[in-house]
Amino acid sequence: MTRHKTLNTGGDPRTLTDYTALCEELNKLTHPARPDVNWRYAEKLCLSLFEQNGVELQTAAWYTLTRMQLAGLFGLSEGLAILEALISHQWGALWPQPIHARMEILSGLSQRIQQRMRTLPLSYSDLPLLYRAEQRLTTLGAVLQRLELKHLSQFDTLRTLMHNSAIGLENRDGAGPEAIIQPSVVLPTAVINNSGASVDAQASIFVAEKNESASTVKWVYVAQPELQPNVAVLTAVPAPTKKWKPFVAGMCTMLMVCVATVWGWAYFHRTDPLQAQLAASLAPLPATLTPAQLEMLRQQSPLPQTLITETQQQLTRLDKLPPDWNIAYGRELIEQAQSLWPVQAKALAQQWQQQLSASALPAENLNGWHQGMTKLQQLGDRLNGLDEQKGKYMTVSELKSVVFATQQLFNQSIPVEEQLRALAQTPGGQPLPVAAKAQMEMHLKQLISRYASLNNRP
Repeated sequence: MTRHKTLNTGGDPRTLTDYTALCEELNKLTHPARPDVNWRYAEKLCLSLFEQNGVELQTAAWYTLTRMQLAGLFGLSEGLAILEALISHQWGALWPQPIHARMEILSGLSQRIQQRMRTLPLSYSDLPLLYRAEQRLTTLGAVLQRLELKHLSQFDTLRTLMHNSAIGLENRDGAGPEAIIQPSVVLPTAVINNSGASVDAQASIFVAEKNESASTVKWVYVAQPELQPNVAVLTAVPAPTKKWKPFVAGMCTMLMVCVATVWGWAYFHRTDPLQAQLAASLAPLPATLTPAQLEMLRQQSPLPQTLITETQQQLTRLDKLPPDWNIAYGRELIEQAQSLWPVQAKALAQQWQQQLSASALPAENLNGWHQGMTKLQQLGDRLNGLDEQKGKYMTVSELKSVVFATQQLFNQSIPVEEQLRALAQTPGGQPLPVAAKAQMEMHLKQLISRYASLNNRP
């Protein structure tokens, strides 16, 4: 008998012991000594986290990598199916919330899969799985493209690798359709977990199977999309055409309409300074003239002599704006809306504050450079102390461990200066790399948002 156990979208798993154990196990991938990773143990920890906490992005990415190590393309297809459901249906509620953290997870997973693909032996029977993985990556790329995050994820490079691998298998000599065999491993299957719902309404994916006392338990991850409002379109029934009225009644009606129109125009066109200032605060920021508009203006009447002076005054005002002026201006708009519409503006204020917190540089990234310098200082003090003590020494293994830990701390928070230096290496005449430019802009916005939050502390 087969029973389904439903898994929902999870939250922050960092307080769970299984998550700590999983981090320690997979950190072996970047350890200088290169110890072997126990992939069976990592898979067991992933499934345990799914059952305790639900499915979130970090554990789902590690599960994808683990399944690929254990089951090859079969496991990769299973993991990509989970990621597709998460990103397509639960992006707004997904953990972790910061966008840069999500992109680091996805780009790191893409690089690991590419490394594994280059060492994975392929045969003609793998074509269906390659095309399935390519289709998953195409869907993920389309979703990330709508979010303007496609380049940061590096999934497009991975999709190209899958496509080229499939083309290479098709062109291999001696291969034919008869070489395609059905795999013996059951792949994840899309199911409907709610009667009456369409396939687009929810995505359900088999995550794993367990045998419990001769009965099979299938874990199913259900990603619920955002509810769509029911919109009813009502067609107004036209009023019946009135018949002709007597001439006198028509003249009286016309006179009343004229009087009401004149009075209404005079009433609604009164100048209210406060209303005008409120409208100006919500108007789009002014834009400069285009070259075509400048040419037309130059051919018209003579320009005023004060144009240069006014331009200089505007430049002075712009120079006095603080780096976080857009955030400060947005905060003033929120306070303005809360003062005028306290109830209606409550949701808007909460949403704006959540976006500001999500876009700010995480607090843990502020300490990376400082902790790295502290590690270097401690290493220097230790080496200086060994010079004064005869017979004392530091092994190469200890030195490598300290250097590796210091590098990890520095890599957690790459300074803006280093990112600018990397961009400056682009040869002249060539456009800046899109991914590096987007990452640089995101980092600057995070720094400004963090500065604004510090500047606004009570």
